[in-house]
Amino acid sequence: MTMTRRGPRLSATDWVDAALALLTADGVSSVKISRLCERLDVTKGSFYWHFGDLDSLWEAMAERWRETHDATFTGLGEVTALPPADRVEALATMLMSERNLTVETAIRDWARVNPRVAESVRRIDNEVFDAVYAALLELDIDAERARLTAGLLVYAGIGYIHAHDGLPSPTPDELRSVIAALLA
Repeated sequence: MTMTRRGPRLSATDWVDAALALLTADGVSSVKISRLCERLDVTKGSFYWHFGDLDSLWEAMAERWRETHDATFTGLGEVTALPPADRVEALATMLMSERNLTVETAIRDWARVNPRVAESVRRIDNEVFDAVYAALLELDIDAERARLTAGLLVYAGIGYIHAHDGLPSPTPDELRSVIAALLA
């Protein structure tokens, strides 16, 4: 059977971005080759030109997610230009965006069964920790307290990702108040 392309020529990044958009809009179970082909108006041949299977797409999605976080946490984002206390607050509140929360939850769930995705998640968690820790050191917080506070904030963020549906979510003002208290 011959597969013909109906839509424009797509890159692997186009597929990954479409999969992340689908994931964000409709959840993990919506990321299927047939749904992506329908959304992108192409045949399955286009998918298989770029990916061997759905697992390969998920790994590429995890890598794209990591690259997005890298841009934010390693100097390419606006966050690094903020004063240290504002940077800590910004890093802590980033998790609360609905798009980030949906993607992050799905990627972390996938990481439980895929070692390559799990490695991306570990790298991101360490980069976030390092960014928060560095900001706390800039605030002249001693190294041990900075390490513990950074760990607490990162653990709280990861916990928020997994439990946000079952627990009350803090408002941005409440989050600022808690962070100010931790930094006092």
